[in-house]
Amino acid sequence: MIKSRVILAMPVYNGANYVAQAIESILAQTHRDFRLIVTDNASTDATPDIVGEFAARDERVTLVRNPVNLGASRNYNLGYDLSDGEYLKWCAHDDILGPTALETCIAALDDDPTLAVAFPRTISIGTNGEILPDMGHDTPSLMDADPVRRFADMLDTSGTCYPIFGLMRRSMLSRTMLHQSYYGSDRALLAEMAVRGRIRRIEQSVIYNREHEVRSINIDDKLERSRWQSGKSGRFAAAEHIQLLTHLLRIASRSKDAASPMALRREVLKRSTTKKQLGRYALEIAAMISPRLARSLKSMFRSSAKEKLSAA
Repeated sequence: MIKSRVILAMPVYNGANYVAQAIESILAQTHRDFRLIVTDNASTDATPDIVGEFAARDERVTLVRNPVNLGASRNYNLGYDLSDGEYLKWCAHDDILGPTALETCIAALDDDPTLAVAFPRTISIGTNGEILPDMGHDTPSLMDADPVRRFADMLDTSGTCYPIFGLMRRSMLSRTMLHQSYYGSDRALLAEMAVRGRIRRIEQSVIYNREHEVRSINIDDKLERSRWQSGKSGRFAAAEHIQLLTHLLRIASRSKDAASPMALRREVLKRSTTKKQLGRYALEIAAMISPRLARSLKSMFRSSAKEKLSAA
């Protein structure tokens, strides 16, 4: 168990392309009292060697090598399991932290005990660090006193889920279900954190989020995404929208110490019974029965949509 007031956990698999830059930006933080745990998910490239060199030079860095690939969700949670601290921040191996990111987020959490997460604003960068137009939607601060309102607002505004890389209050994070084994579970985790406390975006600090081809967000095939997330693939594991729905309903049931379960369920169902969302569930159920059937239904839905646009 690695103990420090501030723990940074970096899950990585085959990240030799950018991991050195990410670690350098962490070690250059103006707040220097932290520990970084890099959990390597059985990489087959030079990642362990690169991280090992940093660990040999700086006692704040610890490398943990998984003998087999656990999948992204379990590897993310491993950083939590191996650490003991007041605050925890997950770090992406391909992002760069602005120099004051830790300092400003720690100050925000120290100043306001109702905050669950403090996260820097996000700027998109390219493979060589060049500034790009925004590649995703950055979540605003969610400071409403009502946990149900914050839960609903997070579901509506989580976008690219950038706050998952914010600094989190561990006492609140420990009350959540952490990352689950379906792709997109970070959206539910952020919604659960919003039930536990307020979420604040720190405008004066920055995370540079790197856009490149080998990112999970660029994986189109659901079976491949489920394999990346859980280490295995299957038709049910790939039913991301159904998995998210059941996860959110479980969150509603287990959060009664913080908010009304009925009110939370009402917010979940409000967003789950739209025509578009019901269509997604139908496609996922069809895919579990027969991928060919799912493709036929998807083609039929697209044709119908095109006809409506033409008629308009």
